[in-house]
Amino acid sequence: MAKPRIHAFSKADSVAGQGVGSAYLEQVALISAELGDEFDINPRARLGSFGDINHFHSINPEYRAAIPLAKRRGATLAHVHFIPETVDDSIAMPKPARWAFYRYMLNFYRTTDTLVTVNPWFITALESTYGFDPSRITFIPNFVSEEQFHPLERNESIAQRRRAWGADDTRFVVMCAGQLQTRKGFFDLLDVARAMPEVLFVWAGDFSFGRITSGYEQIKKAKENLPANVKLIGLVPREEMNECFNAADAFFLPSYEELFPMTILEAMATDTPIVVRDLVYYEGVLFDHATRVQAGRGEIDGFVEALTRLKDSPTVYAKAQQAAREGAARYSRASVAEQWREFYRSQLTR
Repeated sequence: MAKPRIHAFSKADSVAGQGVGSAYLEQVALISAELGDEFDINPRARLGSFGDINHFHSINPEYRAAIPLAKRRGATLAHVHFIPETVDDSIAMPKPARWAFYRYMLNFYRTTDTLVTVNPWFITALESTYGFDPSRITFIPNFVSEEQFHPLERNESIAQRRRAWGADDTRFVVMCAGQLQTRKGFFDLLDVARAMPEVLFVWAGDFSFGRITSGYEQIKKAKENLPANVKLIGLVPREEMNECFNAADAFFLPSYEELFPMTILEAMATDTPIVVRDLVYYEGVLFDHATRVQAGRGEIDGFVEALTRLKDSPTVYAKAQQAAREGAARYSRASVAEQWREFYRSQLTR
């Protein structure tokens, strides 16, 4: 008897440095490795070839046009990595273009049979703001492979990377990773760095969307006069990021808007302590696996205080490492794979 076919469609990895692309690659690698006993999986399906389950990881127009035909062959689902309010501060667009894009995005989601979200907060937002039926929405978390992201000993290769950044063995190094955007808290990072001149701050990432990136001109200007303790290392190949996380002493993500970023999962997987802004989106996913600094007045001081405690207190640092380790276990390969298995089975009975 032939296995049910899962066809995955995506162009999310066509632009380097996007978390959505990393999430797609991790998800198809996971199900290919763990669910192959039960399903026949095509991780890079082409239009015209549809399966019993057709999983759309990105919302390209050609995929939207193909959904009616895909429905005749099997179940259809859209992977929801963003909704309108989470795009607002990422890309600068004229209001008419923004309105048209949001309308198209929501239409794409409405057209498929079911939705999978990367954050449980999305389910509430899609229901209360946009009128979606919550019974057709499922939350399944993102995942990173422990083969690709894991703790490393501080060997000579890591020491060389730290020296290339400008840090010796004793200097505390804080890593940030993500697209250079206002939303990511880039200017807050600069303020924190100015308050902690003894610490080196390293940012991996660049302008993935070029000039239409929100804050492009302001960030470009700021790059010309960075604090001496800030190092921008640009886009880093994903296969090198495990060593980067291990070369850092802490991971800092001062974003104003995040869902369940791959960078946090990657930091967890390397036992790296994490400091973030306390966002509503983190409820139900981050728990106590990261230090969350309350948003509002004095949050720059809060970030400085949290990072200083990690730098100066071995006890605090060890507890933060353990919290990250427990977060990685919560989103382990076995746990997430089983959630996908049960979800895909449910789609075959529709």
